[in-house]
Formats: sequence, C-alpha cells, structure tokens
Amino acid sequence: MSSRGFTLIELVTSLVLLSILAVSVASYIGVAARMYVDVTEREQLLAQSRFAIERLSRELRNAAPNSIRILHSDSANLACLEFTPFIGSGAYTRAPIAPAQSNQVDVIGAEGFVSTSFASPNQPRLVIYPTQPSAIYDGTNPANIDVIGLDANEPDGSVYTAVLELADPHSFSQHSPEQRWYLLGNPVSYCVIQGQLRRYVDYGFYVEQPTPLTFLANGVLMAENIVNLSMGELVFRYDAAVLNRNAVVNTFFRYSRNLSDDTFFNHEVHILNVP
Repeated sequence: MSSRGFTLIELVTSLVLLSILAVSVASYIGVAARMYVDVTEREQLLAQSRFAIERLSRELRNAAPNSIRILHSDSANLACLEFTPFIGSGAYTRAPIAPAQSNQVDVIGAEGFVSTSFASPNQPRLVIYPTQPSAIYDGTNPANIDVIGLDANEPDGSVYTAVLELADPHSFSQHSPEQRWYLLGNPVSYCVIQGQLRRYVDYGFYVEQPTPLTFLANGVLMAENIVNLSMGELVFRYDAAVLNRNAVVNTFFRYSRNLSDDTFFNHEVHILNVP
C-alpha cells in the first residue's frame, strides 16, 4: 500500500503560487484603499470649499453699498476682504443735510419694520448715501453717526413714521437720490493667511483696512489648503457698480492637498444694494 502526501517540489510550487496570489490581492486592495483615501480627501476638500463659498456669498449679499474693501500682500502671503452688513434700511422724509444740523432723522416704513430694524446688541451706525468706503469706515466722515434710539412710532394713515434720535447734532454730506438710509452692523473680514481662510468679526471700524497682522485676532477657521497666494493669483477682486450692472465680488480659491492635483473655485457674487 503506497503512502499519500506532497513531495518537496509540490510544496514549494504551492508556496510560490500562494505568494504570487497574496501579493496580487494585496496590491489590488492597496490600490483600492489609496483610491478610497484620495476620494475621501477630495470630498472633504470640496465640502469645506462649498461651505466657505456659500457662507461668504450669503453674507456679501447683505453688504452695505460701497462698504467692500480688498487688500492683497504678496510679501505677507495675505489677502483680506472686508465689508459691513446692514441690519436695517428704509426711506426717510427729512434728514439734516449740509449745512443744516440736527439730531433727528424722520423715517418711514411698514408698521413694526422700523423698530425691529434696530434690534442690535451693539450701538449701530446710520449712513446716508455712502458712495465711498470712507463713508463707512472713517469715523469723522459726515456720513457716519451713532444711533441712540427711536422716539415713539406714530401711525400716519397707512404709513408708519418714526423719529430717529442721533447721538449728537449732525450734518450728512448729501441727500440720497432715493432718500434711503442704512443702519450698519459690525464689519466682517475674510482673510487668507498661511493657506487658511478665516472669518473675523466684532473688531470695530478702522480707517485703514485691518488684517491679521494688525487688528484682527481669533478668526474662525473656514477652510484650509489654499495655495493660490503663493502663485501670485488674486483671491479676491472687486468691480464697482457701473450704469449697466451691479457691483461684483469675484473669489478665486485654489485648493490642494497635493500640488499635482488642485481644485479651483471661481465664484462671483453680485452686490444688489445701491446707495
């Protein structure tokens, strides 16, 4: 009776075949794992990019007219976009225009609109016909004033009227063609520095545009892995309004986790507000 078993040659051959099969399977699994990691990282990059663009776009649509300021510094690898949102707007019937002075502005609106527009934790600024950023940020400019409060609203037929009390007797530089006033909130800045996009708030009004290198601190991280500053590409661009179109803010972000595989976001936001 002959014994059954494997010869040494058969055993070595089996080991070689199993090794080849194991290497092939491991390579296939490794490629699939790398593809999964790459796709996951790309999805995370796209998600943070969409979030940052959407947040910035939503806030820019509420920017006060001519409040947008942009600063680029190649030497500091820095780009900043600043704007001031408005928290209330309406029409006035009487306002102190130079050379007249007064501490009151008569405003109109639907019932309840005027009072709710002033629900702000910080003392807001009132502006009339801001045609330049200096009318927003220069504290000595005639178009800026602090608001103390409102007199009692008085219904006048179907129109709701109110008297706006100003901090001091004041004189605005000129009338708005539409007799429109804006109540300003606190400025907001989006800055790209060292590859990160950060949002800054609650820092106040400055004549010179602030940056993380000067007055801005403790910004909230909105996105990272931004590389276009180092390539000399503008992150923010502002085109002022002209007769045939509104003002436009263009944002261009180049994201990358690997310099050979970049993702671009080129987005335009139309600023519909007019003085």
